[in-house]
Amino acid sequence: MMNGMSQMPPNQPPVPPSSGQGAPVPSPDGYSSPTPYGGYQGGGYLPVQEPRYNVLAIVSLISAFFVSVVAVITGHMALGQIKRTAEKGRGLAIAGLIIGYVGIVTGVLAVVAFIVTTVLGVSLIGMLASQYDPDDYSYTSDPSTGGVGDDLSFEAGNDLTAGTVAQFSDPFVVDSDWTVVSPDDGQGNWSYLDPSGLCTVSFHQGGMGGEVAVTTGDDRATTQDFLAVVLKTDASTIAGKATDSTISYNFEDLGTVDTLLMQGTDDDGSNWKLAGRAFGELDSGLYVDVTCKPGGDLDSVYDTVTTKAAITVY
Repeated sequence: MMNGMSQMPPNQPPVPPSSGQGAPVPSPDGYSSPTPYGGYQGGGYLPVQEPRYNVLAIVSLISAFFVSVVAVITGHMALGQIKRTAEKGRGLAIAGLIIGYVGIVTGVLAVVAFIVTTVLGVSLIGMLASQYDPDDYSYTSDPSTGGVGDDLSFEAGNDLTAGTVAQFSDPFVVDSDWTVVSPDDGQGNWSYLDPSGLCTVSFHQGGMGGEVAVTTGDDRATTQDFLAVVLKTDASTIAGKATDSTISYNFEDLGTVDTLLMQGTDDDGSNWKLAGRAFGELDSGLYVDVTCKPGGDLDSVYDTVTTKAAITVY
C-alpha cells in the first residue's frame, strides 16, 4: 500500500543452477548417488565385432581343386553355418560348391567316356578278328629271304628282292658314352669315338655305283671286289688275306650276315679291322672299320660293334 506502510519487495524467482553439473538430487534414502570414477559418464556400449570367415567355407574352396566331393560337402555345411552365425565366407562356400560340382561332373563324364571307348574298342577288335581270313591275302612276290632270327649267308643274298635296302641299325647314336667324330655326310659315311677315346669306328653304306664289279649269283666274289675298291687294292689280294666273319642280322644275337674281314697295322702303330659285305642283287655294299691307337682294345670294340650294329634288309 502507498500509505506509509513499508513496501515489501516482490517475491524473486529461484536462481537456476549454474551451467555444468547441477545440484545433486538426493536419493530417497538420504544418500546422494556416487559419481563414477573419473567424472560423469554417459551411457556405455559394447564395440561391434567384425564377423569372421567361416572355416568350412575356406576348406570348401581349397578342397575344390583336389577332392570335389569334399568341396561339395563342406560347402553345404558352410552355407548352413553362415546362415545361423552370420559369419563371412558365403562367396567362398558358393565358389567351392560350383568348382566341386564341375569336378564331379567332369570325372563322371571321363569315366563314362573311358568305358564307352573300351567297349567299342573290344567290339571292333572282335569284329575284325571274326572277319579275318588269311586266304584273302596274296603276295605279288615271295617275301624277302632272311626273317628275324635267320642268317643271311653269301648264298642267301641271291634271294633278296631287287629294290630292298640294306643298311646298319646304329645304336651308338643314342649312347652318350660314344662321341660323334663325323656325322653322316649324306653319302652314307659317319664315325664315332669309342668310350675309351682310343678307337675310331667308321661306317659306310650305299650303292656301289658301277665302281665295283658285280659277279651275278656270287656275293662272296662281289664282296671281294667291293673291299678291293675300299682298300685300294685288287680282288686277288682280298681273296688271299680276307677271313670269314659275321655281323648281326636285324637284331643283336638273332641272326648273322656273312662278311669278309681284313685287318692290319698302320705305319703309326694303329691296329685296324674292316668287315664288309656287298649285295649283288641290291647293287649296294656296307662296311665297318675299327681302328685303335696303341693301347686300345681292338678285339673288344670290334666285337661290340659287329654285335650291336646289326645289318637290316627291308
